[in-house]
Amino acid sequence: MKCKHYMVSAPTYVLDTEPLSEAVSIMVRKHMQDLMVVNDQHEFIGTINSFMFSKMLLPSEPQLPDDAENESAEDVDNRLIPHLHRKVGDFAASHPVVEPEAPLSDALRLLSEGYIRLPVVGPDRKLVGSLSSLTILRRFRF
Repeated sequence: MKCKHYMVSAPTYVLDTEPLSEAVSIMVRKHMQDLMVVNDQHEFIGTINSFMFSKMLLPSEPQLPDDAENESAEDVDNRLIPHLHRKVGDFAASHPVVEPEAPLSDALRLLSEGYIRLPVVGPDRKLVGSLSSLTILRRFRF
């Protein structure tokens, strides 16, 4: 089997020129842990993920229990707000990809290393699909 037989052919993505707030909105609305980033030619640039946002939300200094007790939701929000106007492309991290004609075992090997989702890109680096362990498991009838 090849990756093209299992991939989702209309994956969710965000443009690298969009503000980070748009990526957050998509990820929250669609309950996604990661999001693929493309440029205006639809070429795959990288990914952003929820772990990145968790790091942004951390306080700059370790907190003592009393500090945590006195912290408000607004304090947490204020750690993310300065980043929301910046472009998604500033945060996109490199990510392994597979091609549509690649053996499915290539994708499974990468997924087994802990990647949430794999971009499927054509030879021109254009995003043509995505694969995840769940995408593959959907073919089973339970």
